[in-house]
Amino acid sequence: MPIYTTYLGFLNKHGGAHKVGMELGSCLIYYVMVGRGNDDVAPYIETVQAVKKGTISWDDYKIIYLRTIDTPNGREWMERRAGEAKIGNILLVCYEKDHTHCHRRLLAEEIARRHGVEYKGELSDEYSSGM
Repeated sequence: MPIYTTYLGFLNKHGGAHKVGMELGSCLIYYVMVGRGNDDVAPYIETVQAVKKGTISWDDYKIIYLRTIDTPNGREWMERRAGEAKIGNILLVCYEKDHTHCHRRLLAEEIARRHGVEYKGELSDEYSSGM
């Protein structure tokens, strides 16, 4: 089973996490934001603010974020999600609408790279037309 990503606005627009989770079938949803129980893989707020203000580049952000999650706790968190993705769908969620410049995509790609699970991409309005 794969890993998907999306943002909170998408969940709200499509009936919430429960509805989207049901549409995906067996689905575990992880909010990868500070204070949501997944801090081991959440980005530092200061780093997010710096990239939004333009004081660091997206390329620098990626390097900083990938270092942030490359800790014993972060690696364990990713390994557990990869194990879960082998038996059901995983959905990583945060605030950022633009998945091309978001840590949830980086996180999903890193889990896929390290553990051989499939990252299917971002749930979007195009995807939801088939839900």
